[in-house]
Amino acid sequence: MDTRLLSAVLAGVAVFFGLLALVPGDGDAGRGVGEAIRAWRSRRVAGATELIARARLELAPRTLIAIAIAGPLVLGALGLVLSPFVALVGIGAGLLLPRAYLGYLVRAEARAADEDAPRILRAMVNRAAAGGTYPDLFVAAAEVARHRWVRSDFDEATARYYAAEPPADILLALRGRQASRNLRLVCDALAVAIRAQLPASAAGAVLASLGEAARANRSIARQATAESRGLRLQAGILAVVIPAMFLYLSAVNPELIAPVISTSLGQYVLLPAAVGLEIAGIVLSWRATRLEA
Repeated sequence: MDTRLLSAVLAGVAVFFGLLALVPGDGDAGRGVGEAIRAWRSRRVAGATELIARARLELAPRTLIAIAIAGPLVLGALGLVLSPFVALVGIGAGLLLPRAYLGYLVRAEARAADEDAPRILRAMVNRAAAGGTYPDLFVAAAEVARHRWVRSDFDEATARYYAAEPPADILLALRGRQASRNLRLVCDALAVAIRAQLPASAAGAVLASLGEAARANRSIARQATAESRGLRLQAGILAVVIPAMFLYLSAVNPELIAPVISTSLGQYVLLPAAVGLEIAGIVLSWRATRLEA
């Protein structure tokens, strides 16, 4: 392994993250470097905290940030044992995999919570029409929720309400953990009604309109999923065919692909470009076919 190349890669990555930490944002132009670094760190911790909460993981925000920074360095250093190209692939994987995994968990949580949203809204509207108060709305939501995290959130909101915590703070914390857009709208609507000191019956009228929107969103989401399933299948087939053809040719006719795997041009230009285009095609196809309501 070329230690000079390894040192250059690690130094470049360290300089990149150092500059990222030092460059101030729009609101930090007139502040010192130390304050800008603290503000950047606070934003990163806040973002990681919200993402972890929506993914329902038991993970410290600083641990996630450490993984995001150390992952590319470690995988890049391990990949450099094989070749510089593998090192670049390792750096890319270290940058993308943690965020992609958390995004997958958040989307799965959002789908499960969205199934509960129409049911919760209907229960809240009925309880408000029957003269219930705001904690009664939380209790009604917890009673009909089938997803364990949604039920746990509303049980916690009820307990914190009776512990005399400010309702606005309770709903703010509840909203931060919701991956479902519909449930975040519910928290926003209740928070606005409480701040405006509206009775629960008035909030029920707002929730009724949200219930209609939530049912429409679920219908659109199911239709989008059905329509995108065929597109994803086509994209998956195309993603497998090209590498399979390369492996087939390498087995039956190695001379045909020898310029790609045995020359410097192929190893450092053609093969990396082919892999990069393949990965980019998979990512773009997946994003294009991921239709959401």
